[in-house]
Amino acid sequence: MLTILYQIIIMPLIQLTEFFYELFFEVTGNQGIAVIGLSFVVTLFTLPLYMVAEKWQETERQIQKKLKPGVERIKNTFKGDEQYMLLSTFYRENKYHPIMALRSSFSLLIQIPFFIAAYNFLSNLEPLKDYSFLFIKNFGAPDATFRIGSFAINILPIAMTIINCVAGAVYSKGHPVAEKIQIYTCAAVFLILLYNSPAGLVVYWTMNNILSLIKNIFYKIKNPKKVLYCIACTFAVLLLVLSAFILKDTKTIFRLALVIFALIIPFIPLIIKLFDAFITNNFKPLNDNPKIRLTVFLLSAVSLAVLAGLVIPSTLMESEPEQYCYVDGYKSPFVFLAVTVFQAIGFFIVWPGCFYALFSWKTRKGITLLFACTAFIAVLNCFAFSGNYGPITPHLIFMQPQKFSISLTELLLNAACIAALIVFVVLLMNKNIRIMQSVSAVLLIALSAIAVKNTACIQSAYSRMDAPEIKDDIEPVFHLSKTGKNVVILMQDRCFSQFIPVFFEQNPDFKEKYDGFTFYPNCTSFAVYTMLGTPGIFGGYDYTPFEINQRTDKTLQQKHNEAILSMPVVFHENGWNTVVADMPYENYLEQPVEQMYKDYPFVDRVVTHGVYSDVWYKRNNMKKYPVKSIQIKRNFIWFSFFKMVSPVLRQVVYHKEYWLSSDGFENNTQFIDNYSEIDFLPELVDFSADKNSFLLLDNEATHEPIFLQAPEYIPVENVSDYGGGYLSNNKQYHSMAGILMRFANFINYLKVNDMYDNTRIIIVSDHGTSFNTGLFEQTPDIPILKDNFTATLMVKDFSSHGSIKTDMTFMTNADTPALATKDIISNAKNPFTGNKFNVENKAEFVKLASAPAESTRIRTNTQFKVADDHWFMVKDNIFESKNWSRWIKE
Repeated sequence: MLTILYQIIIMPLIQLTEFFYELFFEVTGNQGIAVIGLSFVVTLFTLPLYMVAEKWQETERQIQKKLKPGVERIKNTFKGDEQYMLLSTFYRENKYHPIMALRSSFSLLIQIPFFIAAYNFLSNLEPLKDYSFLFIKNFGAPDATFRIGSFAINILPIAMTIINCVAGAVYSKGHPVAEKIQIYTCAAVFLILLYNSPAGLVVYWTMNNILSLIKNIFYKIKNPKKVLYCIACTFAVLLLVLSAFILKDTKTIFRLALVIFALIIPFIPLIIKLFDAFITNNFKPLNDNPKIRLTVFLLSAVSLAVLAGLVIPSTLMESEPEQYCYVDGYKSPFVFLAVTVFQAIGFFIVWPGCFYALFSWKTRKGITLLFACTAFIAVLNCFAFSGNYGPITPHLIFMQPQKFSISLTELLLNAACIAALIVFVVLLMNKNIRIMQSVSAVLLIALSAIAVKNTACIQSAYSRMDAPEIKDDIEPVFHLSKTGKNVVILMQDRCFSQFIPVFFEQNPDFKEKYDGFTFYPNCTSFAVYTMLGTPGIFGGYDYTPFEINQRTDKTLQQKHNEAILSMPVVFHENGWNTVVADMPYENYLEQPVEQMYKDYPFVDRVVTHGVYSDVWYKRNNMKKYPVKSIQIKRNFIWFSFFKMVSPVLRQVVYHKEYWLSSDGFENNTQFIDNYSEIDFLPELVDFSADKNSFLLLDNEATHEPIFLQAPEYIPVENVSDYGGGYLSNNKQYHSMAGILMRFANFINYLKVNDMYDNTRIIIVSDHGTSFNTGLFEQTPDIPILKDNFTATLMVKDFSSHGSIKTDMTFMTNADTPALATKDIISNAKNPFTGNKFNVENKAEFVKLASAPAESTRIRTNTQFKVADDHWFMVKDNIFESKNWSRWIKE
């Protein structure tokens, strides 16, 4: 129950706190200013609540003042039960109840949820750690301005308390002593709570107190509105200067928003006056029918909650339900829907309901009108202007780079539709609120029906899924032959070729450990994303992006599956055992994935991804952080907001870096799910096979990089040694170094068991990464980062020995099937196309696609969507810019 209340009441405030912090940081680029700006926004947001609280407090003071003589007379004259009965009668006659005295504490009570939200967010905010601002050395720790012996003196909490007391003294001048005691006690409590808190949190709360002091001073001066107006106009000028001269590098949309806001500020009193007159003089049905007014508000609020909490998330989940099942130990995907629903209830029902209940009839009319318009506009934007942003990850990150630009036509059309909806709602509110009530009810029913349909589809898909296997011990699942031959292919996702030489330079003893290996640095991939880059590795040149697009007789799903099955089928046809493990995009994620193997019973499909992570955590005494589920729970509601706002505002809502953050934790979970299977590889392999064996294993540890503990590059709770060299602060290098060292352990395991000479090993990657090594000349005619197209290729042949050597032969990762079958399967051919794995002229096939990643939702398409200007070619030596060119469609 407490968890549900936390999600409904506190989590929306945390979400808003995080959003405005990120917004201020994106505009200013300064963490300290972002904290101060956040404090300003929260104070502005809570100001109406404080105004209500002060009105209640003043009412309570006047009532207490009026009742005081009678209460004192009764207390002085009567005792015991007689006093109690007379006081009760006296209060009842004056229409007062002692519980109403709590109204004087309302200003304190409303601080609690906002304090909890700020405390949860700022206390654990990773970017504030070690961040200095003005005289504060570390925003992520107590300021410890000076010390007396071993005792740290934190000046900020003391300054905060002094300001709080001054603000309280100004506010409570002339008020009863009991009220003053309450204020000063509250200040002392906050001093105790925040004394050892991070400086960033204390700065935030200090700014709150400063703004409270300013507010209290305004209440005491003459003509506070005029003074406030002058200050606001000065602030508007500062915003214009800031936008014109200081924030030149900030996004245009933010600068434009600042300019518009600055220009509006001088007219705010007029706007308020006109809006007040508009609300007062119109919408008579809202005055005459308070119950229907409340009904329309609730229907609109619930519709927004259903849209944001159920419809949008369930639509996304329904398209690929397997992405949200069995995540971080959660069996059901509905836990993510439940959390989003609770947050939506807080955003659209509970907190707005508080404002509705606390304010006057005039404000209630405005809130009802606002929510009715917002509900229809949100539905319009979600369904009619949903946008085409490409594939999205399970934790709501777009795979393709986004500019969120829209055409002028779409902008005008969206604005016209919104205006029409507003006119529609205003007319109904003015003429016949009962029709508005019916229309709002129909909207809610329609949204609920969509949510029910989506939920049923998700449940149906979930019921067909098998729970992933989690092992509590390890036993061999890969069986190699001690008497025959073995071919082992290790596909290491995003293993960056250019970091391989750095690894061996910094760890020279590993040159001998990679005994017999040849490294091919002059090796290209065919794409920069896994979906386009892996089919060529598994199926050869017939399954590179260009060749896949040439054959339109089959779907992408069928062709991808063929690529995965190509080598297992060939090896089986030549009498080998075949094993595949953790293949990427099996059956394009359609469940069950075993379906793609039903006609190939000889393929031993093994799952190791995440199966042994619990064992690994237990052995290494590390805690598992549910990073992915945390991101999903937090980002679903923001994705809903993203879809509900107008297309022109979506770049303001979408903050990739924030949506990727994980409450300060590294992405340990996904990394360990992959790393554990490589770390345990010696235990997962035995030598019981009765004939030649082929093993194809895909691993994504290098795709989910984290910092590791040097010099062994192993995962630890807190990294203290990042190693040396210019890549010591590069997560990609850390993850690669860790995996390469674990591969060395596997190599040694084969040697110890006399299995090395009869085993061929190929380590290959699907693409590089967006790290500019400077090895490639970047030219305007080839507007791509060429490092992205490099592929790792390391090969150890049968009976090959000696320190690892480098071979500059031009290679591609689509050479993998030819290398795997070399000298053991004569003239090996792809079983689905009939073409040889070993091509005579690579230049004819090397067409690289710089297109963004696709989504598995295109499984029924026959081609990848690659624009003509996204095709490139390279030949001979990838490090020479003259060998790169565009591929021009003939």
